[in-house]
Amino acid sequence: MLEIIPKWDELERYTELAQERQLGFEYNDFFMPSLLDDKTALAERIRGYQSLMRPAGRDTLHGVFFDMIPFSLDEGIRNHSVARMQRSMEIAEQLQCRGVVFHTNINPQFLNQDWYFKNWLELTAKAIETLLSTSRDTRIYMENMFDDSPEPLRALMELFSGEVRVGVCLDVGHMMLMQSKPDEWFGQLSPYIMHLHINDNHLVYDEHLAVGAGNIPWEFVSALLKKYGLLDKSILLEVKELAAITQSLTFLEKISIFNDEVRQISTHTN
Repeated sequence: MLEIIPKWDELERYTELAQERQLGFEYNDFFMPSLLDDKTALAERIRGYQSLMRPAGRDTLHGVFFDMIPFSLDEGIRNHSVARMQRSMEIAEQLQCRGVVFHTNINPQFLNQDWYFKNWLELTAKAIETLLSTSRDTRIYMENMFDDSPEPLRALMELFSGEVRVGVCLDVGHMMLMQSKPDEWFGQLSPYIMHLHINDNHLVYDEHLAVGAGNIPWEFVSALLKKYGLLDKSILLEVKELAAITQSLTFLEKISIFNDEVRQISTHTN
């Protein structure tokens, strides 16, 4: 199940592509503080997406992440972060999204200190519990961002064992920038992975290039997706321009990650 990011100023074109090829959306508008603080613009954006009459449960939403530290030692910062995250959940429900992506926002420089990891784990879990208690059926996908290894996410997921509304969003681009090997990420997190983000980079920093335009070994990633049975998970093609979407789909067709589904979409967008 493939998803793309709709662009508000070109919504008609992205909607046409999504409708014709049954693509999902992952809304990337609502993590911007400037939009969240502008009540008029926010309401207009929500109404605009609602007017598309997207199928319930088909789409996802990227939640807030700028300066969000729900595990902060400062209670005011912690409370503000959780309140912002709750707003993401509310917007997702208004748009009938099945899930919201949040970053772990963990700082790997402190992970060698037990107090930091324990505090992150305890308070992040508490924040997730708050979000679950105030939402209906919306899922929460926790994404690796600065995480240098899969261990923190695995520990967090183990606290929610059996909770079908909580899982991992594995960002392949982020993963490839870290020291831990890809097989470690997939091996430790595959039982919890519900959603993936894919784009490309040159293994130096997060560039969000079209898939195939960087140095990520996609044949190897494809083999891991197959090995761990993840090809039935939702996968966001995390590039924004239609040209980059087309380029990515053409490349994915060549390495046969999505077989017929990608072939049909690639043919349509060329």
